[in-house]
Amino acid sequence: MNTIDFKEVQRFKTWWAWLGVAALNVLFIYAIVQQIFLGTPFGPKPAPDFVLILVELFLLFLFIFLICIKLKTRITDGGIYYRFIPFQFTETVIEWHELKDAYMRSYDSFHEYGGWGIRTGSTRTGKAINTSASSNKGLQLQYNDGKLLLIGTRRPDEIEQILDAVIVSGKINRGV
Repeated sequence: MNTIDFKEVQRFKTWWAWLGVAALNVLFIYAIVQQIFLGTPFGPKPAPDFVLILVELFLLFLFIFLICIKLKTRITDGGIYYRFIPFQFTETVIEWHELKDAYMRSYDSFHEYGGWGIRTGSTRTGKAINTSASSNKGLQLQYNDGKLLLIGTRRPDEIEQILDAVIVSGKINRGV
């Protein structure tokens, strides 16, 4: 078997979240400019200057936070590695011998798991880790103890080829 070296980095790309945070940033920057720099109160009951600044700092932090969200996935001869930044400080390692089965499947993140991120579904669907609704394909893992984990991907065809090679090599013993 050839050496496995798959790497994928996915970012949070839910457009409505970006649009909402960006619009609020623009609104509060406008309010700060109008009220603090131009001396015209913003609205009929203007907030104190420090409140406008605090809210804008929070919104700016939120925008930077959204930029930083990413899911790093690696697949090697040793197993599957993932880290959901900034929520996980270390990489999670799943060695092949820990798995009873692994396969690609379509899924509906909202209906099966209640959204995006690190999610816990039902006992039927298990846990999921994904970044956005732009992909509905995931690597479904079934551990030897029956627990399930789905890792979202935008490159399902490449992972499917890797899984075929791993199963043929006997690293995952389906049905054992």
